[in-house]
Amino acid sequence: MAADPQAPPGHEEILPEYYEEDRLVLLPRNPYSLYAYWEISPSTRNRIVESWGEANWCRSSPVLRICKHHPSHRKTIESHLDIDLDPDANNWYITVESADRFYHAELGRRRPGGTFFSLLSSNLVCTPRDSISHQVDENWQLPDWKSRKLIRRIAVYHLSSPELIRRLPGQK
Repeated sequence: MAADPQAPPGHEEILPEYYEEDRLVLLPRNPYSLYAYWEISPSTRNRIVESWGEANWCRSSPVLRICKHHPSHRKTIESHLDIDLDPDANNWYITVESADRFYHAELGRRRPGGTFFSLLSSNLVCTPRDSISHQVDENWQLPDWKSRKLIRRIAVYHLSSPELIRRLPGQK
């Protein structure tokens, strides 16, 4: 927490716990992991409770739906995973099965009949690759003799990049 330069000494501003905004944000963490955080404003919750009725709201349960998009058609959802949430949760770490894929999330409620009702939709994210890129940039490409030597050294000694760098001549 940073102090406000305009505030008198000892009177720091406190960040609010909630901003009363409806939002669901999805972030890629690594090739097989996502992070989501959300907030449903009290006014939105009250509007849905009024529409459904208090009893139906209480019988429904919160669900985070993770949608995996088709690799060549981003607008097409290939599959989804439903995660049952704790009613007080406002963030979640998610393990996904595919790297280098597009995902988005839906925060909603599962009604007693099993139907999913979406309340919020997230941004579209892409998990990073879990391998070396197949794309070669000519500006950064090694000469053929040097790349053959490097690949041979990696294959013969089964080295990862940090090990290879440590074993290069002149390196410690």
